[in-house]
Amino acid sequence: MRHRREKRAAGRLLPVLLLLASAATAEVAGPHPDAPPETEQFAFLIGEWDCTVRSMGPGGTLGPPANAKWVGRWDLAGWAIRDDWTGYPPGGGTSHGFNIRSFNPRTRKWDNRWLSSGNLQWKYFEAEKVGDTMVMTGEGEDQNGEFVDRNTFHDISESSWSWRKDRSYDGGGTWIEGVAVIRAVRASS
Repeated sequence: MRHRREKRAAGRLLPVLLLLASAATAEVAGPHPDAPPETEQFAFLIGEWDCTVRSMGPGGTLGPPANAKWVGRWDLAGWAIRDDWTGYPPGGGTSHGFNIRSFNPRTRKWDNRWLSSGNLQWKYFEAEKVGDTMVMTGEGEDQNGEFVDRNTFHDISESSWSWRKDRSYDGGGTWIEGVAVIRAVRASS
């Protein structure tokens, strides 16, 4: 009897949960009407992108190209942009991650959070528009020590954009340029 009551309760609860989940993930056409105008600065990421990725190897040269899919969309009722990443390394397998980005009117910069399947640790980046680019900076640590990353979106158009990661191990005094690069082209429908 108890099991049947729980099953009925779960049956009534399931449609409510599905409705809430669909509302939370519903497509949003653009920024919220009350969002700061700067919320449009990362709007170039909206859509599906086919990416070619190259990362610097131990010898300081870019390794073989890999493919990835980058999907950007408005989220949180148009107050933020979320972009999902699926990478396909040359050796096989997949990597996953996502960003959530929102413009902070107090600091006049973007707050970005990144989570990847590789380490399941949130990384924080701050971003701002610099000329025709969007520049993200954040800190981290690897086998060479603590670093600062500078990720720059550039050559931005309706149909493509590029991204370059530069890294500094001396707090921004000197930079290793092009530690990783991405070329994104809007996916065909």
